[in-house]
Amino acid sequence: MHAPSEAPPVQMVLRAYPPAPARVALEYQPLPSRVVKTVASLVLFWALAPWSVLVPPYYPWPVLCMCTGAYLAHMFWTGRYRVRHFVGVCPRCGRQLRLGVGERINLPHTLTCFACHFEPVLEVADPARVPEPEPLRHAVADCTGTWTEEWMWDDRFLACDGCGARRPATDDLRRLAHAENERGALLRQLADEGRFLS
Repeated sequence: MHAPSEAPPVQMVLRAYPPAPARVALEYQPLPSRVVKTVASLVLFWALAPWSVLVPPYYPWPVLCMCTGAYLAHMFWTGRYRVRHFVGVCPRCGRQLRLGVGERINLPHTLTCFACHFEPVLEVADPARVPEPEPLRHAVADCTGTWTEEWMWDDRFLACDGCGARRPATDDLRRLAHAENERGALLRQLADEGRFLS
């Protein structure tokens, strides 16, 4: 039977970029359970280490038992929460971030974006803090893609079909996206007309 999951208000944070939206459901791991699992992993693997010397090739097994016990103990002790589900985007490039179901984490938790190779941090959002208006920017500086509105989770987002950047579909960003799309359409039309004239 699973403990009830919590869904704290979280966001992805990366220095010099506005926060990006995220959603996570966490299952709290109580302290007594973490202590029992930590001690059990140490006792089991460290008690097995002297006996593993009898198995050829002899020397790697005790080291492996000691390291496995230490790794599991560290994982059980430091992971206060177990992830039930996670959805989030990178503040820099707007691509999806990955966090495995069942993974043990603490908050704040650092993730790696495999698209831009930056490391945004998943942290609890402060509801009292008023977010600054987010600029509409592409993941690639010279992108000429078109912004379209699409659903992601239960929210609307603006997505660029060129670089894949995603931004929340606020009224201000919708106006900026519409103006940018109009300029892009005009530039494409002028480029097509110039091709026929030459």
